[in-house]
Amino acid sequence: MNSKSSTLLLSELSLALARTRATTRGIALGRNYSSQIGATAATSAASPLPNALQQKWESAHAKNPAFAVERDLPTPKNRKREIGLFMVFATITWGAGSIIAFNYQRMTSTPVTAALFTARHNDEVREVLGSQLNFTSSFPWISGDISHLKGFVEVEFDVVGDKGLPGRLVLKSRRTGKQNGEWKTTEFYIVMADGRKIDCGE
Repeated sequence: MNSKSSTLLLSELSLALARTRATTRGIALGRNYSSQIGATAATSAASPLPNALQQKWESAHAKNPAFAVERDLPTPKNRKREIGLFMVFATITWGAGSIIAFNYQRMTSTPVTAALFTARHNDEVREVLGSQLNFTSSFPWISGDISHLKGFVEVEFDVVGDKGLPGRLVLKSRRTGKQNGEWKTTEFYIVMADGRKIDCGE
């Protein structure tokens, strides 16, 4: 073997050795990196969580009574008494409203206003009670009933004049015949406190 062949063989051997070293080094680096990752993961797994977080984590499951509280549902509240009170209040309110409405209807009706006007201009009434005959209050109670359908008027209400003497006006009237019949006044007078009657029909 000549010197040229020997030199070539040595060069190939050196190149092969260098490649082997590089491969070995790469494998070693890979192993070291894997070892570091594994060590980090192991360290993370081994390191405990903070106490408060660890307790919450351990208690967060349905079997833990502190997490899943088992209790009876509250008993529905009995509202019968409240409903009963509401019905009573509604009935009283409706009844009072109806009474006030009917009384106002009687107070503003034609028979009552006409009777008050006629009595106010009666000479004997003006002499005894005064010229300004009117209701005793701004919203007086009108007793009795008025029915144009049945054809009768029966009302009584308190009056007072400018002399300050109170009285009670009584008006009773009937309709003869059917709806277009003639109305006939049967009683129309003012009763004084002493029992005296003043006829307002004259």
